[in-house]
Amino acid sequence: MKKVLLSLLLASGLFSAQKIEVSASYGMSSMYGGSYGLSYDIANGIIPSSVSNGDGRSPSSMGVAIIGVAMYSENTKWRFGVDIANEFFNNTSTAKENMFSVLPKVDYFWLKKEKLGLYSGAGAGVNFVSNTYINQNNNQIEDNYGMFAFNVTPIGVKYGGDLSVFLETNVGIKGIVQGGVSYRF
Repeated sequence: MKKVLLSLLLASGLFSAQKIEVSASYGMSSMYGGSYGLSYDIANGIIPSSVSNGDGRSPSSMGVAIIGVAMYSENTKWRFGVDIANEFFNNTSTAKENMFSVLPKVDYFWLKKEKLGLYSGAGAGVNFVSNTYINQNNNQIEDNYGMFAFNVTPIGVKYGGDLSVFLETNVGIKGIVQGGVSYRF
């Protein structure tokens, strides 16, 4: 019991000394979203009208919206947090798709000037996919599943103080190019 209370006391002391950041961003299609559009096209090429009822159209990504919360290390070189992402698709008359992701992440600021920061990062989590389509027999098929999700941020640029803007490149579940705003308190 004493160990649990001591651990909680230490953890609360560490968390209270840290800077917390909330962010909102929007970006172009993710690697996952692009591959889903391609998979529909390949399926229709192999078995015509297998997933689009012959209209030749499949849902395509319209971008990724993300809301995140993160905590900075004491020296503000590391940022630990979680991103909640939703990739939007233009639905067709015969197919609908949605991708919702929860992605714990860590970023490292390898350049930190007064208002400018350059960082790289990585994250791994879960992606919840929901597909609905009408097959060649006019039957509506629903497919919901979860799968592993990852993201690597090769480079991100952040500019500002407590209120900042950022732009980052991504490989994975976030938009290939993602831009947004963040507030640190």
